[in-house]
Amino acid sequence: MAHMIDSLAWTGTVPWHGLGRQIPKHATVEEVIRFGGLDWKVIPRALAAFDENGNGVTVGGYKALVRSDRPDVVLATTSEGYGIVQNDEALSLAAAAVGEGSAVAEVCGALDEGRRIFVVLNCHEARINIAGETVEPYILCYTGHDGSTAVGFRFTPVRVVCQNTLSAALSGSTPHELTVRHTRNAAERVKTAATVIAKARDYFGAFNHAALSLVSRRLTMGKAEEIGAALFPTYTSKTDGKVIVPANQRKVIELFRRQPDTSDANIAGTRWGFYNAVAALVDHNIRGSKGERKMERALAGSDVKDFAMRMLLAA
Repeated sequence: MAHMIDSLAWTGTVPWHGLGRQIPKHATVEEVIRFGGLDWKVIPRALAAFDENGNGVTVGGYKALVRSDRPDVVLATTSEGYGIVQNDEALSLAAAAVGEGSAVAEVCGALDEGRRIFVVLNCHEARINIAGETVEPYILCYTGHDGSTAVGFRFTPVRVVCQNTLSAALSGSTPHELTVRHTRNAAERVKTAATVIAKARDYFGAFNHAALSLVSRRLTMGKAEEIGAALFPTYTSKTDGKVIVPANQRKVIELFRRQPDTSDANIAGTRWGFYNAVAALVDHNIRGSKGERKMERALAGSDVKDFAMRMLLAA
């Protein structure tokens, strides 16, 4: 399955891939988990090794993790002491944030047969308006059944006009990703969720400040080409020694050049416009790729956008 989606539930607009089930708007995380096909358990199984005659012996100190609804799917092999965190437990921090009224659950699902699970929250109170356009503040909560019990949160602003994800590595105390330890204590979950929401507000506030700075500053085509070359550097061919200009370097400049004739006309010629050209290029490539893990590609694409943001703010 090229898209790597095992199950998916969403509210609002149908996703670009058309997969998954639609659920009522403003559903609880518990409802989203059920609609998203995550209402299964991770079950430990003993490991065994077999010889060519079918004779087996138990492998001590290790166990296999399988799905309760699909016991033939081995999610991972781990040490015997590995602590299993079930789907509803892993996403309980997201549920606590929604329960406090600080966020709304919009998307939930599993990737790679259930090895990665996630829920997307809209931190609606931190909504941003830049140059007349709305940027929705999303929080991606994710974890995995591949040997890691950490729960991660990534802050991902999404520009509504074109649905491209805008991420940025901002200086100071506003990282756009953090990991937390899972806790089974209900009061501690609420406390941790409040901390995540506070970090999200800080991040989106800093992102808004950075974006407003970029939209107020013009960018010449010469400077755009210089930044494009830094993002996607030329290289020498190993076969004939020719200098190769990467296609993405040309594409990002063309996207920026064409903005006056597109829906980006109101930000054309600005540093914010160039940043959005980079985001559109990276996101388009992620959607268009086949046979690759999109979540991992998305994280790699965020590195490019982070680099662009730093260059545009510093230049």
